[in-house]
Amino acid sequence: MQVRRRGRSILSAVFGFITVLTALPAGGAVSDFSNKVPRKIGSFMSEGEDRVYDRKTLYDYVDGGAEVYLAFDFREVWTRKYTAPGGRELALDIFDMGTPAEAFGIFSCDRQDPGAGIGQESEYGFGLLRFWQGRYFVTVTASAEDEETGKTVLDLGREVVKHLGPPGDLPGLVNLLPAPSLRAGRTSYFHESVNLNNRFFVSAENIFHLGRSTDCVFAEYETDAGGPAYLLLIRYPDAEKSAASRRSFVEAYMPEAGPEGLARTENHKWVGAFLEGPFLAIIFDAPEPDWARRLIARLQLPKK
Repeated sequence: MQVRRRGRSILSAVFGFITVLTALPAGGAVSDFSNKVPRKIGSFMSEGEDRVYDRKTLYDYVDGGAEVYLAFDFREVWTRKYTAPGGRELALDIFDMGTPAEAFGIFSCDRQDPGAGIGQESEYGFGLLRFWQGRYFVTVTASAEDEETGKTVLDLGREVVKHLGPPGDLPGLVNLLPAPSLRAGRTSYFHESVNLNNRFFVSAENIFHLGRSTDCVFAEYETDAGGPAYLLLIRYPDAEKSAASRRSFVEAYMPEAGPEGLARTENHKWVGAFLEGPFLAIIFDAPEPDWARRLIARLQLPKK
């Protein structure tokens, strides 16, 4: 059921070398980075003109992968290339994601490398630095990885973060998750099914009726039965929409479920669908029904 990959995930693979994202000073225009980000970093010098792409022109820059960003409140991206002797290249892009929640979201949907200690959260591996700070998401990508180039990637990230403004808050939905057994660094925030299926493939159809009006978190939990369990929490605009989405999911994914919304899957684990007003909580791969019930009981949902 779950899609696992080695190396770069779908999000990173789509962009390859051209995706290197960065973020921009709070309240400023992305083009302001042209005067703030150093044009020389180590042995690398900027080359060519800096460019800016918006929601209408993003496909000109990342054709085949723009929908991943457009599923968030992406505003603009500022891009710059650097070159060094020996044909080495770096790419730096600045994405204004609109709010800190959206910047965290785009970062959180593709985490798999060690932290780099830059910005609010970061990771670095295989020549790619990714981090977020405030409402901005930043990546720096190297065409080849060697000791000097790797150091330059990190140094450039440290220079950029100086211009990103103060840290921002996590999405409020993240704070509703039960803390016990939650796997650190494995929680994602998003709105649409393209982002869910990048983390955990459920269906080729949009059976949860996800869109820009829905807020979702997907989290991993440790179990004693070997392997993690997963919690998908969705907040809909109203209780009517959450109830309709639960019916859609049950009919498509677990038609044998009883009134409580629990069913055993082919891997001998349990899936559950639970409603609370505008909130729909789905548990995948629970080791037993009581485990799923306990996790749902610990959700910090707002009181009616």
